[in-house]
Amino acid sequence: MTNRCSSGLKGNVGILPKSMVLFLAILMTHVGLSFSLQMVASSWRTPPPSQSSSRGLNVPSSSRGLNVPTVRLSMASSRGVNSVYAPRDPNNIPTGFARMCNKAGGFAPRALWDDLTTGVSPWFESKDGCFIYFNCNDAHWYVDNASGAGMYLAVPDGSLLLPPTNGWVSLTGRRVGAPKMSFV
Repeated sequence: MTNRCSSGLKGNVGILPKSMVLFLAILMTHVGLSFSLQMVASSWRTPPPSQSSSRGLNVPSSSRGLNVPTVRLSMASSRGVNSVYAPRDPNNIPTGFARMCNKAGGFAPRALWDDLTTGVSPWFESKDGCFIYFNCNDAHWYVDNASGAGMYLAVPDGSLLLPPTNGWVSLTGRRVGAPKMSFV
């Protein structure tokens, strides 16, 4: 896999932020452990169904087996984005993103998606085609409508696998009605 994010480091399982890699390196040196980044990333995988509890998270197969919950977005003033969002494989491109690339002048969706995303963080999609994704170039999570127009953004609150529950800011100029996220 190639380096997709200027703030990350190249690895065979994806891109981790430099701060996480540095933290892991310091921890391994201090404790005297030796393990690969692949071992760290493999801990994010979902166990086979026979090992899952009955209370397991609803993770579609298209999310590459990451143990990531479904996201509920609510209270947004842009009503079209209030919905439940299922996790999706980070290597698949949202339809709205490809649509926006074509509308903006024929940009190649794959090259742009690979440049903007980590290849590890899943993106989330509503049944209407709205989507939530992490942009590693500016280190923000985005909520885009079904046509690919940005509606909201937020700074991560400790995870690059899950969007933050609060702190969303409108990109449409609205002063009220920032969405809230919850995990279902």
